[in-house]
Formats: sequence, structure tokens, C-alpha cells
Amino acid sequence: MREPGIHEAVMVDQVISNLIVNKKGSYVDCTFGLGGHTSAILKNLDSEAELVGIDRDPESFEAANEVIKKDNRFSFINDKFGNLEDHFPGESLDGILVDLGISSRQLDNPERGFSFQAQGPLDMRMNQSDVDSAETWLNKSSKEEITRVLWEKGEERNSRKIAEIICRERDVSPINTTQRLIKIIVACKPRKSKRHPATNVFRAIRMEINSEMEELQNVLIAAGCLLKNGGRLAVISFHSLEDRIVKRFLQGKSLDGKKFSFRKVGSKHFKPNKEEIIKNPRSRSAILRISEKVA
Repeated sequence: MREPGIHEAVMVDQVISNLIVNKKGSYVDCTFGLGGHTSAILKNLDSEAELVGIDRDPESFEAANEVIKKDNRFSFINDKFGNLEDHFPGESLDGILVDLGISSRQLDNPERGFSFQAQGPLDMRMNQSDVDSAETWLNKSSKEEITRVLWEKGEERNSRKIAEIICRERDVSPINTTQRLIKIIVACKPRKSKRHPATNVFRAIRMEINSEMEELQNVLIAAGCLLKNGGRLAVISFHSLEDRIVKRFLQGKSLDGKKFSFRKVGSKHFKPNKEEIIKNPRSRSAILRISEKVA
């Protein structure tokens, strides 16, 4: 079982065995986090290789600097991965990894507001220097906008009812803690399974304020432009909305009018085995898709 505060990178063996096509090549870990995948990739690259880690969360600096001190093949960029094209020339990369999960460091820190498991401020920003927190968005958005986000990004069936009560409650006083939002959600929907009633709502708000769907589309387009022919793209998603976008892109479906050709690597997709799920329960919903650019 994963200890709180300890981050477990997901499906490391599957990523390493299918992403690295050239041990002397150039690679990017678009979601550095605490460096779990980065460390594994570096162990499997030759001395001439290069690996760049990217993370929008400034808290990743400390872990990234530790890697930089030990390994001159590694460098770090503090930016959104949707801005990938700003940092590399076209067709210059041999492999790109995108892990769309929230890091355990973020989830386990109540002050970040990502988790419905503990009392904390309603923040949810990947980078806390961004203007709008979850609190700001929730207290200023219209009932229609909240309904739309909860339905489209959270697939929440009770989106209208929850949005209505949120707007009624914030007229009394601003909604500014995770626990107050949870109470509103629980009052709207009875708990019928082990899954927490707030799961969909928290995910939807987090995705909205961090523009996660837009960032995903941007990084996929960037990968199509930056990978060499024969280069590989690995994406780990954690729910159907993300996976659907990734799957359609790899099938050659248009994103923003741009099309690229990819060939599937390995099976239809990869999932964590039973042993990994037992060790790290947060991996249970992960889906890894790896494809090779062919044009």
C-alpha cells in the first residue's frame, strides 16, 4: 500500500519498454511531478542522451534540482506542457511522455485543495500563481456555467441540482473550503457505492480552472509537430474524457485542423497489473496508450 506523501509513478515498466526507441536520443517528460518516470527513463538512456522535464507546478523545482545535480543529461522547464512547442524545434524529439494524473504531493497536501478527503482551502490550482482558484471560479460563475462544467467535465448527473445549491449557499457566504463544498454535494446525492459522491465535481472544477482539456489538446498537437518520424508518444490518462481525446488523436482525427499519422505500439492499450493496483490504488483507473509517429 502506498504511504501518504510517497508518489508512485504509474506503469513505469510499460512506459520504459515501449517509449525508448533510441538510447542516445532526446526525450521529454511533460509531467515531471516528483520525478518518478524521469528517474526510470534516465536509467535506460546512454550518456549522450537528453531528457527534459516539464511541470507547471513550481513546487517541482526542488525535486528537479536534485536530479539536475546528479545528472547533466537532465534539464527542467517550469511551464504548462501545452506550451511544448515554445521550447523545442520541429521534429527534434525521439519520445514524449504525458502523465495526466495529479501527483500524490498535490493530493496529499490539504492546503492545495485537490482532495475531498481532508479539510482545506478551495484552491486546486496546478500553479498557485495563477489568478483563478477553485474558490474564485465557484463564487463568480453563473449557475448555467457551473452546471455545464459539472456535466461536461465531471459527467455529473446531478449537475443542475448541485449548481443551484452552490449558488444559493454562496449568497449566504462565499464557499471557500473543501469541506463546505463536500457538504453541498453530499446533500444533493446519496452515497450508493464506495465511490465518494464528490469525485466527479472535484474533478470537473479542477479540470476547468487548470484548462486541462485545452492543455491536453495543445500538447498532442505539439507532439505531432515535435516528434521525429519513428518517435513515440506515451500518454497516461485517468478517465474517459481524457482517454477519448488521446484515442481520437492517435487515430488521426483532427485537432484544430492538424492531422498526424501514428501507428499503435503494443496492445490496444496498457493497464496496471493487480500487483501495482494493490501497491498504489490510485493507479487503478490509469490507461496508457503508446504510438509511433509515421508521418
